[in-house]
Amino acid sequence: MNKGYDRIAPIYDAIAGIFSFNQINKSQLAFLSHLSNQATCLILGGGTGYFLQKILEENKTIQVTYVEASVKMIESAQKRIAANLPNELHRIIFIHEGAECFSFEKYDIIVCNYFLDLFDDMYVTFLVGRFKQHLNNNGLLYITDFSIPEKGLMHWSTKAGVKVLYKFFKWTTNLQTQKLPAIDTVVRGKGFYVLETKEFFKGILKCTLYK
Repeated sequence: MNKGYDRIAPIYDAIAGIFSFNQINKSQLAFLSHLSNQATCLILGGGTGYFLQKILEENKTIQVTYVEASVKMIESAQKRIAANLPNELHRIIFIHEGAECFSFEKYDIIVCNYFLDLFDDMYVTFLVGRFKQHLNNNGLLYITDFSIPEKGLMHWSTKAGVKVLYKFFKWTTNLQTQKLPAIDTVVRGKGFYVLETKEFFKGILKCTLYK
């Protein structure tokens, strides 16, 4: 799967922008202003570094650990920061590794933007359990991902659209998961509560800040 993401890294931002009319990028920034004062941040599956650049601009002192399984995605993120915020590269530790191999430390923020949808409910439950162990007191869990509206035409059309997306990523990256996990249910079940949540793109995309 990682090699698959290496292949699509050069066009990943274009795919996301076209599919969602740039709402995927916009949705990630819903609660960026809440991340102004924290000292440490872990970003899992950060892709080409869009959110990385934004959090460095928002928080002038934060130290970021950036974990990404695709080496090409990391290279894209490094190029982005080198081009736009070259004086801030020292605030980032880039780690080429999957979440299953990564050794967590303690963080003020853990960010999962369009990352947990790569896994099934069982593995998301495992990961969220680790998040709980490795967040500092008053730490924040920042999650942006797809969401299926509960009823009506949008429910069925979103289910069909998400199914197509999973098939596309199975073809391009060999992604094995083919169903959107119940992210909010899992996170709440692990003892987190919602501070704020905001929907985008008629409820298909959702950013939630948990504590």
